[in-house]
Amino acid sequence: MTESSHTTREQFVGSIRKALGRSAALKTAPTPPAVDESLVRLASANDDLVGLFAERAAQVGMKVTRCTRAQVIEQFEAVLEEIGVQRMTLADSTPYLDELKAAAQKRGIELADWHHDRSLGEHYASEAGVCGVHAALAETGSLICNSDARNGRGHSLIPESHIAIVRRGDIVPDLLDYFSRIKGTAPAELPSAQAIITGPSKTADIEGVLITGIHGPGRVFVLLVEDDPA
Repeated sequence: MTESSHTTREQFVGSIRKALGRSAALKTAPTPPAVDESLVRLASANDDLVGLFAERAAQVGMKVTRCTRAQVIEQFEAVLEEIGVQRMTLADSTPYLDELKAAAQKRGIELADWHHDRSLGEHYASEAGVCGVHAALAETGSLICNSDARNGRGHSLIPESHIAIVRRGDIVPDLLDYFSRIKGTAPAELPSAQAIITGPSKTADIEGVLITGIHGPGRVFVLLVEDDPA
């Protein structure tokens, strides 16, 4: 292509402006219309966020156990018994980490060392992944699990079962409130990835037949600690 036939970005955009009947580029971005939050916000800080999250999470297929801080380990052991897990991964920033480790080791469960496994093989070889959450959304019953040095991507996305520890203080009304929470965070401090998890992994074929657990956890257990403000 010769230089004379090369179309610059400005020429390309200019042709679009001309077709739209605009003579020049806008000097400033248009002001977005006002949003009626009473229509678009379905949860607020005044709601019973713990109850709403528990209800919505159950509706999307998670098994939610509401408990107190004193009951967490007992309920965790009950989930391990139900799953029949022999090997699992455990994120470093999981709440009550030392107690969870002790409970797993007491049952003879192997704790996989996932930290330097770039292939994520340790997660694929585990029956369960355990982690805390960076937020929980009451509106949709969703979990937000971020990836960083202490929280591998695999805990919530790979093993057959995902066990999430959610504290009352982790729950926000909706995604807009979560964005407000992290607003102003320096780019270097943001996670490498953020997963928004709404129920077990699901997929459907062309006929609309829904199958659970094909490309991710088929079971999601939530231990919801009601008296921990995080």
